[in-house]
Amino acid sequence: MKLKAVLLLVGVFQSLISFSQQSWKEDYNRAKQVYQMQKYEIAMEYFLPVTSPDPSNAYTSYAQYYYSLSAYKAGKYNEARQMLLQLLNRDPQWKQKNEAEYLLALVYFGMKQYRTSIDALSIINGMEITITEFKQANYPTINPVDTLIKLQRIYSTDKELAKALFNKLAAAPVGSKNNMLYEYLAQEFKFSKQSRAVEYVKKAVYNVAVIFPMNLNENLTDHTKNSYIDDMYQGILTAVDSLKKTGLNISLHVYDVDRDVNKIQTIISYPELKTMDLIIGPLYPSLIPYVTVFGEQNNIPVINPISLNSNIIENTTRTLLFQPTLESIAGQTSSFAKSKFVYRKNDAKDDDTKAKTDVVILYTSDVKDSLLAAYYRDSVRIKGFTVSKFVLINKTNIATINKMFTDEISLNKVSHIFVASSEPALASNIVSALEITRLNIPVITKSEWLDINNQTYEQFERRQIYFIYPDFYAFYTDSYKLFKEAYIRQYNIYPSKYSVLGYELMTLVGNNMQLAGTGYFDLMRKTRVQKGHFMTGFDFSRSACNNYVPVYYFSNLKLTLANPIE
Repeated sequence: MKLKAVLLLVGVFQSLISFSQQSWKEDYNRAKQVYQMQKYEIAMEYFLPVTSPDPSNAYTSYAQYYYSLSAYKAGKYNEARQMLLQLLNRDPQWKQKNEAEYLLALVYFGMKQYRTSIDALSIINGMEITITEFKQANYPTINPVDTLIKLQRIYSTDKELAKALFNKLAAAPVGSKNNMLYEYLAQEFKFSKQSRAVEYVKKAVYNVAVIFPMNLNENLTDHTKNSYIDDMYQGILTAVDSLKKTGLNISLHVYDVDRDVNKIQTIISYPELKTMDLIIGPLYPSLIPYVTVFGEQNNIPVINPISLNSNIIENTTRTLLFQPTLESIAGQTSSFAKSKFVYRKNDAKDDDTKAKTDVVILYTSDVKDSLLAAYYRDSVRIKGFTVSKFVLINKTNIATINKMFTDEISLNKVSHIFVASSEPALASNIVSALEITRLNIPVITKSEWLDINNQTYEQFERRQIYFIYPDFYAFYTDSYKLFKEAYIRQYNIYPSKYSVLGYELMTLVGNNMQLAGTGYFDLMRKTRVQKGHFMTGFDFSRSACNNYVPVYYFSNLKLTLANPIE
C-alpha cells in the first residue's frame, strides 16, 4: 500500500511538471507570435513572465533574449541592457550566447555608449560578417564628427570606423580644418578619394550681412564709445566702393545688435538672412555661437574680424577667424624661432656649431598673456627646445629680471627669450638688462612694445627685439596714401588700424569672389598665402584662422619683415 502511494505521488508530480512545461511553452509561443506581429512593447509584457527562473521553465533564457530584442526594437535600451546582463550572468554557457552579446553591443550603440559598444563587438566570435554589416550601417550615424574623430583615434585599426570618418570628411570643403586627417585616412587605408568639386556661380550682386553693435539708437554723443566699430565698418564700405570700380557689386545689409541674445535670435530668424553670401560678425562672444550655427546649417560663410578665440571655429566648416588665434601665434612664432635662433653667436668668441635650445619665457597675469605663454611653451617643446625658465612676472618680482640676466653661463645656452606681455615696466627692465650684459640674445615679444615711449628704435635694433605684429600695415606706401586720401575725403577723419582691417577683409573676400564666385570661401581655405593690400598677408589653408603671423625687427632703424611670404 505504501509503495502504491509513493508511485501515485511520483506520477502526480511528473504530470504537474509536464503540465507546467506545456504551460511555459504555450506562453513563450504566444509571446513570439506578438513579437512577429512587430508589437514590441506588448511582446515585452508577454515575454516577461516567461523569464522566470523556475526550474521547470526551459524557455527562461530564450524569453530573456526576445524580451531584450523587443525592448531594443521599441527603443527601450535600458530595459534591454538590464535583461541581457541578467541573461549572460545567469546562463553564461547558453548556446546562443554570441547572439546575446551582439544584441548587447547594439543596445550600447543605441544608448550612444560607443566605446562600450565597440569593445563588446570585439569579443564576439563567429559573427564577423554580421558585425561588419552593422558597422557599415551604423558608424556613419555617429555625430558630431569630432566624436567620430576621437573614436577613430582610439580604435585606429578599425577599418569601418576609419571609412565612416573618411566619408564624412569628404563632405567638408577642400581645405577645411580636418583636411589633413582626410588625406591621412586615404593613404593609410587605401581609400579612394571622392570628388569634392562644387559647382560655383558668379553673381551680379553678392549680399553681405554685417552684424555689428552699431548702437544706432544711442545719442550721437555716446556713439564715440564704438569708434573702432565705425572705423571697421567704414573700411568695409571703402572696400565695397573700390571693388565696384573693378566690376564686383556687393550689397551690404547692416544689422545693429548689442549683447542682447533675444535680438540676435530675431535677426537670424529673418528670411533674408538665408540669402546672404557672407556674414561678418557678430563681435560679442555671447552672440557668436548663434550665428556660427546658423551659417553651418544654411551653408553661409561667417567671418569674425577681431576674435582670437579658437573655440569659435571648433566643429565648424563655414566659420573663419580673420585674425590668428593665440595657438596659431604661438605655433608660427615658434617655427620662426626654430629656423632663426637655434644656431647663433652671443659674441665673436662664441662657438656657433652647438645648438642653443634653451628658451626663457616671461609673462604677466593677463589672461591672454598667460595663455600665449603656455601655448608657446608647449609649441617650442614639440620643436625640440627646452624651456629653462617659465616665469610669471608681477610687481613683487619684476626686480629679479636684472638678477636673471647676470647669470651669463646659463644665458649662453639660451636660444631666445619670449615675452608675453605689453607691460612697459617689464619691457624697460628687459631692455635695460640686455644693454648692461651686452649679450646678443634675441627677444620675441608683442608689437605693443613699439608704443612704449621710453624705449628707442636704436635700442630695439641693438638688442635684437622681434615683434609679433599680425595687424601691421604698410602706411608708407603710395597705395596706402591714396587709400588714406580717399578715406579722409569720405569720412573727414584719418583711417585707423580698424579701418584697414575692415578694408582688407572685404577686399580679400571680394578678390576671391571675382575668381571663384560663390566658391570664394573654399578658394580662400585652400590658397596657401595671399598678400594683403596694406597688411602683410593671410593664410587660411591650414586651419580656419589666419596662420600667417608676421614677425618684424629693426634694420637700419626701419621696421623690417623677418619672415616674408615665400
